[in-house]
Amino acid sequence: MNWLAWRQHRKQFLILGVILALYAALLVPTGLHFWHTYQSALSSCAQNPANPSCSDLSGSLFQSTIDQAVLHLVPIAILFLPLILGLFWGVPLLSKEYAEGTNKLVWSQSVSRRKWLTVKLIWMLAGTAIFIGAFTALATWWSKTSNVLEMSRFDSGVFFEQGIVPVAYGLFAVSFGIMLGAWFRKTMVALGVILGLYIAFAFVLTPLAIRPHYMSPITVTSPMGPDAIQSKIPKGAWVLTRSIVDNNGKSIGDIFPSAPPECQKIIQQAQVPGHPSTFKAVPTPGGGDPIDDCLNKAGFHQVAKYQPSYRYWDFQEIESGIYLGLAAVAVAATYWLVLKRDA
Repeated sequence: MNWLAWRQHRKQFLILGVILALYAALLVPTGLHFWHTYQSALSSCAQNPANPSCSDLSGSLFQSTIDQAVLHLVPIAILFLPLILGLFWGVPLLSKEYAEGTNKLVWSQSVSRRKWLTVKLIWMLAGTAIFIGAFTALATWWSKTSNVLEMSRFDSGVFFEQGIVPVAYGLFAVSFGIMLGAWFRKTMVALGVILGLYIAFAFVLTPLAIRPHYMSPITVTSPMGPDAIQSKIPKGAWVLTRSIVDNNGKSIGDIFPSAPPECQKIIQQAQVPGHPSTFKAVPTPGGGDPIDDCLNKAGFHQVAKYQPSYRYWDFQEIESGIYLGLAAVAVAATYWLVLKRDA
């Protein structure tokens, strides 16, 4: 059976091997280029700290068209690789066998259904883990420069392209593709279902509704004022919410209707005529902002909830566990479909 599995899927493995080699040929030189450029910029800034670009290296480095293209290409490749494997590896694995009747030929020999399915699953899932693991390891190494510059590893695209999560997503997509292929026995139907399922889970439900709740966020408060709340949020943190709260603890959107009359008067005085959303500076004896001073006296304050950067690997492990669990459910369902329903 192992020899048969290799004969059936060797072209797929070889094609992915070639793609991986081309991917490495792109990432290795560009990764070294990005890191060398960043280190050179750090050395230059150490010698000339007054250089304006040193205050924001992320905004001054890698702005060329080629650099920007490469910086966007790598996340997209990792983002869609699990889906591609699910569509073109997972779905046809059993649906093609059912369509061509080759499964019955194997079952009529000395090979049992369980052994036939087990060998195919091991080859396909092990291949998925190895290939996506290699792609992700390269992408994680390559991303060290952007990680240092941006400090935003919790961003949806960045979180998805590094660490161990992509491998779990790949096993999820391939195992569900296999299950749907065995369920519907029609490749095109299974392709449509796995496409919609993957987009719903990976791009909508998980980043927007599930991931923020893996661990309880940290809440910080600050008085009204520019950058007052931001100064309490550490670099690299994932900010979930940021709001203004009145003296009753109620979150408000538009400050003006909720502000006390004396603060509304100050706001109106500071508004630029014809531009109600623009405010002019109004000097005060204390040197502060009169609107913020008034709101602070009225009990208004700012509240933010965030996930600190040191929870990154905790979130990686939690999300990987969820998707590996879903993959296990799909594998179990596949065994039931092949051994029980089709018996």
